[in-house]
Amino acid sequence: MDGRRIRWWLYGGLVLSAVGCTRNTNPDTPGLLKPGQPPGALPATGGGLFGRKPPAPPSALPTPGMSSVEVATGTPVKKSAEKGYLADTAAAFADTWAGAAFVEPPPPNRDELIDRARFAYQKALQKDPKNKGALIGLARLYAGMNDRERATEGYKKYLQVFPKDGTVCHEIAMTHARWKDWAGAASWCEVALRVDPENRSYRKTMGFSLARAGKWDEALASLGQIMPEAQARYHLAEVLDDMKYLDASRQQLQLALQADPNYAPAREVLAGLDQPAQPGASIPGRDPNPVQQAGYAPQP
Repeated sequence: MDGRRIRWWLYGGLVLSAVGCTRNTNPDTPGLLKPGQPPGALPATGGGLFGRKPPAPPSALPTPGMSSVEVATGTPVKKSAEKGYLADTAAAFADTWAGAAFVEPPPPNRDELIDRARFAYQKALQKDPKNKGALIGLARLYAGMNDRERATEGYKKYLQVFPKDGTVCHEIAMTHARWKDWAGAASWCEVALRVDPENRSYRKTMGFSLARAGKWDEALASLGQIMPEAQARYHLAEVLDDMKYLDASRQQLQLALQADPNYAPAREVLAGLDQPAQPGASIPGRDPNPVQQAGYAPQP
């Protein structure tokens, strides 16, 4: 064999070896296309190129027309649920502004806070006319402003949607008591008691309201359902004393001792009344507003 054939034979062997090595070093590597493989045949991998997580599928990304609630939660919501969510949010902001408006002493921007709260409650009700927080919040806002007509209307709208809420019925009674509308307070206590006939707070508020309205026998009967007769007459004497019916107050104290001679509060007050009168003297230790003692707390 001459020298040229030996050189060509060696050259051909080297070329074949190189081609074979190239094929053997190109296995089915995930994420890479093999020669002749169409682009659509790229296999799916869990880690993506260089170990990075593959991008989220288009369905998980915000799309045009997607609501802010859907973007925030990442899940589709019904329009009714979205409206309720937005209404609750608006009512919560309104509660914050209303609370800030009715602090003592009043803030310098009180009117601005009231208007912001009112606007937010109204916007919430536009989105969800039966929103519980917005309905009661708007009624309380008007009550805090002493706008009796709008407050009463707001409370009634609330009870049209939630007629079994005895707590709010009692709140309305308390609001009327703050307005010195004792007959109205007693009437709303009756509504509350129809919802919860055994509620002692409702019954007590009703008794004090009836006493303030001048219906003393009815007041005594109401108080007598939740306390002994001596105690009921003692509380009635408190109200009569505050209303400056001093003789009637003394009479109720005496009747309290007849019902229970050992009832110490009535005995102590009568003993004090027998002492020489002093300017501004009244039943010692009594609450100047027994209705407030029954659970009244002004609502914003």
